Amino acid sequence: MTGVMGEEKPASICLTPKLQAFVLADQVYVDALSAKKVICGTFNALWGEKFPTCLQQTSKAYLCMTNCRGQQKIHLKYVDLETGNVLMESSDVVVESSDPIQIQEVVMDVPPLPMPHPGSYAMDAYSQGEQIGSIRILVCQKGESVL
Repeated sequence: MTGVMGEEKPASICLTPKLQAFVLADQVYVDALSAKKVICGTFNALWGEKFPTCLQQTSKAYLCMTNCRGQQKIHLKYVDLETGNVLMESSDVVVESSDPIQIQEVVMDVPPLPMPHPGSYAMDAYSQGEQIGSIRILVCQKGESVL
């Protein structure tokens, strides 16, 4: 690309974030002194007594990314893998960085998750419409083992 007086102007570079960690948890606390994240009650399985049902609490999603430049819009989709239906889609969270090597940590609220039936579900993370990661969530009848 040519700029004023024939100078080369760098093309705008759009980077896709690289997900280094993606965790669902009951809670994520931020330490007031150190700003460290404390992730409590991680999960990838849920249980219900009868179906359809819903997780009775809100939870958190922790995402740790690199390769962010400029503004990135991050959002989550909760998908029933049996039907392909999107059961929940979060609002966008904007991450801004001028250094793609810098680590970006995001904590997102996850509303109570619907569980129409036992089976496999996924929590997918997206940036600018492109999937950057996924967590499989197994929904079981209460008393069943996930092993």
